[in-house]
Amino acid sequence: MKKKMPDFMKLFKKFTAFLLRNWQWKLLSLFLAVCLWSGLITQDDSLTREKTFNDVAINITNADTLRRNGFIIVEGLDNLPTARIHVDVPQKNYNTVTASNYNLRVDLSRIREAGEQTLQVLSSSSSNYGTVTSVSVDSVPVRVDEYITRSRIPVRLNMTGQLPEGFYAGEAQVDPVYVVVSGPKSLVENVVRCVADYDLSAISAQSGTERTAVPFRLIDGSGNDIASDLIDVTSQSVFLDSIIVSQTLYTEKTLVINTADLIVGVPGEGYTIRRVSAEPASVKAAGKDSVIESLNELHLAEYTDQQIDVSDLTTTITRNISLNKTNDIFHFSADTVMVTVEISRN
Repeated sequence: MKKKMPDFMKLFKKFTAFLLRNWQWKLLSLFLAVCLWSGLITQDDSLTREKTFNDVAINITNADTLRRNGFIIVEGLDNLPTARIHVDVPQKNYNTVTASNYNLRVDLSRIREAGEQTLQVLSSSSSNYGTVTSVSVDSVPVRVDEYITRSRIPVRLNMTGQLPEGFYAGEAQVDPVYVVVSGPKSLVENVVRCVADYDLSAISAQSGTERTAVPFRLIDGSGNDIASDLIDVTSQSVFLDSIIVSQTLYTEKTLVINTADLIVGVPGEGYTIRRVSAEPASVKAAGKDSVIESLNELHLAEYTDQQIDVSDLTTTITRNISLNKTNDIFHFSADTVMVTVEISRN
């Protein structure tokens, strides 16, 4: 007599037969079901995964607003540390989000007074990119100073070096003549002048006007430099990194002194003029090239209002003669020439 198969075995055999019947279609259906399930999971914003970003830069925002409010950071923002952040990211954006989506920052517009302060590190959260759950750097200590502006700070020249040989330089002109200085009160209130360093040896060896951009320094009342990247120097709202110096060179030439026509009158009876000499015997003169190049002597009578009257004199006399500059010759190496008239008996 045949044994009766248990019911559970019958069910198992039926299930096995069901799986083996059209197994390819059933496997495809399972694959499609898994894909559909995965797609639904990734579109569900309520499902998130934690993600970590390392070495995230902390941005500085609203620095201009802080200055408009009359303040400036003088310490604490030069070497901001990087941070590590943990975020809960929606499944659908897990592979596309970057640290920049969370905008790690310190907001300077929140500062309302000078002194030591602590700025909170802020971050951004959104439905698309998720929520920041922790930041390794949550605050930044800073020192705040008042931001002030001072105008009409004079520009002065610090001239070094020597002019090219054979040339005379007129008075150098600077542009601008005054500057505006803005920055931390503790620094700006000590500025008394702006000094432009001008090396004469760098001028081209030719007559004419040359313009040169030269570096400058801010100086306090004791003559010390005030150097800081926090100070802005402007002129007519334009930021300056140099001062323009205009310098005109003129050809300089050594001219022998000629005393002709300088002496008037006749010495006393029985006396005569033995010799007329000048000290110095020559001077350097500078002026228009066309005039200087044509001269070898300087006739004193043409460049002075003075004459030496020897009428009835019986002894040697000495006079200081002033040299007058003209439109053609406007520089002499000496302001006066000492002229000696030697008078003796015949």
